[in-house]
Amino acid sequence: MREACRTLEKWNGRATLDGEGAVLWREFFSRLGRPTKPGEPVFSPWRVPFDPARPLTTPSGLKSDDPTVRQALADAVLRFRSNRIPLTLTPGQAQSYSSIPIPGCTEGEGCFDRVRTGGPLGTDGRYPEVNTGSSFMMAVELTKDGPRTRTVLTYSLSANPASPHHTDQTALFSRGGWVTERFTPAEIAADPHLETVTVHGGH
Repeated sequence: MREACRTLEKWNGRATLDGEGAVLWREFFSRLGRPTKPGEPVFSPWRVPFDPARPLTTPSGLKSDDPTVRQALADAVLRFRSNRIPLTLTPGQAQSYSSIPIPGCTEGEGCFDRVRTGGPLGTDGRYPEVNTGSSFMMAVELTKDGPRTRTVLTYSLSANPASPHHTDQTALFSRGGWVTERFTPAEIAADPHLETVTVHGGH
């Protein structure tokens, strides 16, 4: 338990590929919402509940001295220890798609990079393959010279495993990369992969 607390204390709160503590937090956090007894309402682990007027700062204040919270952490640690899974397990080690490590966490944890796996953490320290999550992502800056845009299609363009575009953007997403979009005619003309097709025909 002490090692688990130290791991969570060192964790930066982000579900990056190298986030030591992110998976431990998920396994702990997922146990907090369970009923303490059959038929009882879901337990809230927060001292300050969610307030729509303060969405960025609530809920807050984990009830760290509550027996239910302590038991949830103990159960998570037991799951790791009994299967010889390191408490520092990272998202990059635990979750992937087509053998590509995938960052992110579940919607319950509140990640910008949302993922959902096909089941619980296995005894080998891995989740079943990621089957949904963040899809088309775009970041846009509106400038006096026009929009500056970065995009990434996390599941890539082609469903054909033989295509070079089957997992290319998935790998780019895994590395934290983006595709630079072109907006002005000059930017489009400067694209080394530009292909122009002229269509002729009648009505």
